[in-house]
Amino acid sequence: MTEKVVVPPHMFACLDANGENYIVEVDLPGVKKKDIDLNMHEDIVHIVANRKDLEFHGHLHFPIKVDPKKAAAKFSNGLLKVEVPVKEKRNPPMKIEVK
Repeated sequence: MTEKVVVPPHMFACLDANGENYIVEVDLPGVKKKDIDLNMHEDIVHIVANRKDLEFHGHLHFPIKVDPKKAAAKFSNGLLKVEVPVKEKRNPPMKIEVK
């Protein structure tokens, strides 16, 4: 029997164009949907996913509070995509000229 290796998943998060939702994408190659454990609080998302030889274990802190009760997650082709509404509204981004 081989030991599982714990590795951090590749995780990426950004605000959508309207600043209303965080879009979190997590690359989990070879993992089945039933083997994903996704938990969330107002300021953090925590993911544990297992496959035969690896355990993916990671978390992301949100800089603003989110509403985990309204979050939605989809998993397809090894990519977990989570849409999380923000609680605190921010002003839209400003264009900054690069010189």
